[in-house]
Amino acid sequence: MTSRIKAIFFDLDGTLRIPTPGPTAAFIHFARSLNIDIPPAAERRVKIWAHHYWGQEEMVKEDMARFDTNGFWVNYSKQLLETVDATHDLLTRAQLVREWFDNEYKPHIELAPGSREVLAAFKQDGYVLGLVSNRQHSLADDVAALGLEGFFDLVLAAGEIGHWKPSLRIFEHVVSQFAGLCAGECMYVGDNYFADGRGAEMAGLIPVLYDPEDLYEKSSYRRIRHMAELRSLVMPSNGHGRIA
Repeated sequence: MTSRIKAIFFDLDGTLRIPTPGPTAAFIHFARSLNIDIPPAAERRVKIWAHHYWGQEEMVKEDMARFDTNGFWVNYSKQLLETVDATHDLLTRAQLVREWFDNEYKPHIELAPGSREVLAAFKQDGYVLGLVSNRQHSLADDVAALGLEGFFDLVLAAGEIGHWKPSLRIFEHVVSQFAGLCAGECMYVGDNYFADGRGAEMAGLIPVLYDPEDLYEKSSYRRIRHMAELRSLVMPSNGHGRIA
């Protein structure tokens, strides 16, 4: 059985916008400088934990309500440390992590390899394209910085409508912006299994995980390690696509 694809929506951070090092990788590097042993299994675990945390809309909202900005990030850093089995001086170390990110973390930002070519090809083929992020504020500056103006028919930050992935409401809102479009005709591409994959699936969209590190190799969702692979998932047919 195949589904007709008319629209392809993308996540921003970790999918199209790639910071190097990523925030969790940067945390691992800094934690090791504090003499915290993080073996490969714990490294993988904390990366998945971070995705899981940001994929829990209500939990994140509750934490944001409980703490001021500094307290929120110290608490988040403490949970990262606990996930890699750090046990001593957690609050002190969490504050050091927070301060390091505030003062020292300056990642290099680039577009995911192959993204521009894929977007251009899909645009030429007539697909609806969208950018949907769990950011609080407008994505306009990031779109401009990445040189992606003109590609998207919709650009949406979750904070603009007050609903965050994986909530059904953000996906339903996105689909409703295009007359005659239904969820089953839409693909959603993102790096977060919990926010992007589960959220899209629950809303009836077709999820595709951008997973260059193979964090979710056992997932049943379609996965790509490079954006160029996305083209092979959508086979052009009269200007639209079909996916197995």
